[in-house]
Amino acid sequence: MSETILTTSSLVKDLQRLGVEPGDGLFVHSSFRTIGPVIGGPRAIVAALLEVVGPEGLVGMPGFSTDAYFPSHMDTEGLPEDVIAEIEQAVPGFDPALSPTAGMGVIAETFRRWPGTRRSSHPASSICLNGKHADEYTRSHALDWAYGADTPMGKLLKRENMKLLLAGVGWNRCSALHTAETLAEHRRTKTRRFKLGAQDAGWIETSDVADDFGRLFPAIGSAFEADGAVVTGMLGRASCKICDYTALVDFAREWISNANLVSGDTC
Repeated sequence: MSETILTTSSLVKDLQRLGVEPGDGLFVHSSFRTIGPVIGGPRAIVAALLEVVGPEGLVGMPGFSTDAYFPSHMDTEGLPEDVIAEIEQAVPGFDPALSPTAGMGVIAETFRRWPGTRRSSHPASSICLNGKHADEYTRSHALDWAYGADTPMGKLLKRENMKLLLAGVGWNRCSALHTAETLAEHRRTKTRRFKLGAQDAGWIETSDVADDFGRLFPAIGSAFEADGAVVTGMLGRASCKICDYTALVDFAREWISNANLVSGDTC
């Protein structure tokens, strides 16, 4: 038997089999390599996502960027203050139109550039949305607690028929779990430092939940799956998990609040 050909049309059918319907909201984390050799590449995948939810629907992806950070490959220890100042002046700062996504994959970067995509203004943790009310959801994005209530991730909790799709990636990539941790009683915290504009713009420090590094999020996802709340299937060659967005965040928030976090789980 010949190998299955992957196209926008075949991916639409896969998404429909996963339960995605017209009018749905769909926040997506994905791996292009895992989905497989789609004719049309990432463009075909983005087109399928937008087609399956239709004009009344909404698609979202992370737009995280490093353009406003001090370069990660440079260590300030031992550097003269004037050199540090020169480096900080050279940091370009976040630009919603120009700053590429960092570590989000080629599908997210293609989606960022897609006509009609709106991007929120957070210098480090922006969110990209395309579809009905995308402007409304991305209009404001709090600097502190970048996944909390006053951010696109928090606002999407109130959208009806909002779903989360993991296509070829695991729960460790699920940004909605940062929202759950932000809203939970227990918080593992970190301080972000980033530039608020270009050239001579000032720098700011904000509070946020810490990176998970696979410590809690896979366990939360497994518990949610055991609760029967996750549908599995395929998108191209990628194994997928899809669930209700708000139900996941509510479950994870309670899980984290009730967890007995030990010192190794905090930072």
